[in-house]
Formats: sequence, structure tokens, C-alpha cells
Amino acid sequence: MWTAKEAYTKALGLGLGFDFRRIECDVVAGTVTVDGGVPGGWELARFSVSVGGDAYEGAVANFTDGDQHVVIGQVHHAAIIPMDATAFVQKAIDLLQRRQKDGQS
Repeated sequence: MWTAKEAYTKALGLGLGFDFRRIECDVVAGTVTVDGGVPGGWELARFSVSVGGDAYEGAVANFTDGDQHVVIGQVHHAAIIPMDATAFVQKAIDLLQRRQKDGQS
């Protein structure tokens, strides 16, 4: 539930500055409410990853700008790439260098 709340508030651009007590997660129904109502235009997906024998649970939020309501679904594991901090930083550097070379900012 924490990762779902955090994903939603970060997607809003507010992060931990949002009062998490305003958000309720119903794991059984797979819904999230904010201030007692279901916010429109959002979808939320959760995922589980096992790395080195440790299990991690996470969530991602996506603004759909439509009639979709916040629903907790399951992310397909192919979309998730576990990596350590060194690999993550190297991938970010490579991406930035490619963009700079291609004239993108």
C-alpha cells in the first residue's frame, strides 16, 4: 500500500509532501481513493521482483487523462529490469551521452 501511495503522489509531482492519510488503498478490490473518492484519469499497477533471494513489492502510477480510475493491476515482469546502483548510473550516463551526441537535451 505504501508504494501505491508513493507512486501516485510522485506522479502528481508532490511526493512525500502529500498527506498520505488522505489516500486509502483497498487491496482486495484493487482500488485507491483520495479524500473518499476515486480520482479519474489514473491507473496504478503493482509488481513484485525477486533479486538475490530478496522479494520487493513496488507500484507505478500513470495519468491516462481519460475515464480510467485508479486501479491496482499487475505489471508484466518483462517491463521490470532489476539492476544495482552502479548499473543504473552507467545506463543513465550512456543515455545522456547518446542524447547529447544526437543533439537532444
